[in-house]
Amino acid sequence: MQIKDYLEKLISVIASSPYVVSKTLLFEERPPNAAFINGMINFIDGSKLYFKEFITYKSEKIVFLKYAYNYLTKDDTLIFRYDNALDPKAKTLETYPEHKHIRKNNIVSARRPSMNEVIREISELIGRQ
Repeated sequence: MQIKDYLEKLISVIASSPYVVSKTLLFEERPPNAAFINGMINFIDGSKLYFKEFITYKSEKIVFLKYAYNYLTKDDTLIFRYDNALDPKAKTLETYPEHKHIRKNNIVSARRPSMNEVIREISELIGRQ
């Protein structure tokens, strides 16, 4: 999958969710084989997802160098955040530097989810309301 193919898939995943109200997406190509993608997705309950991905195309696949998926309530309270920042509080986790922040400053082991998995997790949370 090339970078442009990945971008098309990302847009398709976002568009396929019945809970998405709007989206803003910025794509910066970084020749010869990298890109920075960031955006915001608004959901029907007023919650929002801010995300960023710095990716490169290597050996016929997309490699995620940096990422963050920040999901917030309508009043900007953190629900969860997946990222691979070098957070000292996550250093003891088996997935370090990858991890997930959840409410009340808890940090747990977590691998990078796909955008499809992030949207699915959000959809489940919204569906329970």
